[in-house]
Amino acid sequence: MATKFQPRLGDYFRFVTQGTWQPRGTDYEINFGDIETSGATPNLTDIERYSREFAEKTLARSDTIQKDMTLSLTVMSLMREVAQMMWMDADGDLLTQAAVTAQTKTFSNLKVGRIYDLGHVNTSINSADDDGSVPVVFVEDVHYKHNSELGKVELIAIPASATKLVMEFDAAEIDAEDDIAVYGGMAGQGVFGTLRYYGVSDIGQNFKIEFWNVRIKPSGEISLQGGDDYGQVQLDVRVYADGTKPDKFRFFKVTELKN
Repeated sequence: MATKFQPRLGDYFRFVTQGTWQPRGTDYEINFGDIETSGATPNLTDIERYSREFAEKTLARSDTIQKDMTLSLTVMSLMREVAQMMWMDADGDLLTQAAVTAQTKTFSNLKVGRIYDLGHVNTSINSADDDGSVPVVFVEDVHYKHNSELGKVELIAIPASATKLVMEFDAAEIDAEDDIAVYGGMAGQGVFGTLRYYGVSDIGQNFKIEFWNVRIKPSGEISLQGGDDYGQVQLDVRVYADGTKPDKFRFFKVTELKN
């Protein structure tokens, strides 16, 4: 059968976007990196009136009394800003540690396979023995493994007659220049800011989409052990109105892109 109208074969589309994040109170955006999937779900709550002026109750009117929106976001790139969303702490705290020299730590309950904590990080071992009148020496990589970054010692063998291990160590100073982030898990209620999408597809119309005021937090389980594929972070995004914007654009604004 012949078509009634000219077919529109040039209007197919495929949404492909790059996303950016602007933390609340800043004047810059950060590339979100590789976004696997993302979607937006508008939620409208209506009241309805079914008129009784007909033989059967008939829908006569609907009015929306509530609006909100949620977004889902699956990110394959784990930079510091995404880590803040995952751990729910955007305070930007950094690890600090005062340097120590010739500090000693004694471990009495010795057993092969146990891991002992020196109480500092970025450590270097000066000596390891049983502190006896004739010291029995513990040799690194023979009797113990030392992880400097963690400040941990794993016992892999115990010298004959040794009943305790006394370690003398130094620990390096750590300050803001070392730039080691620390997070308080669930310290906040999520991370707040502006989320933007920029269309980059070669198929169909592209848009710039700006969500002015959102909260981002983990969506369900946080994977702490990966499988056989690249890791991903699944995030839940709640969209709030921005009272500084014109009423029409209070939730978000969509602008066509020509290039």
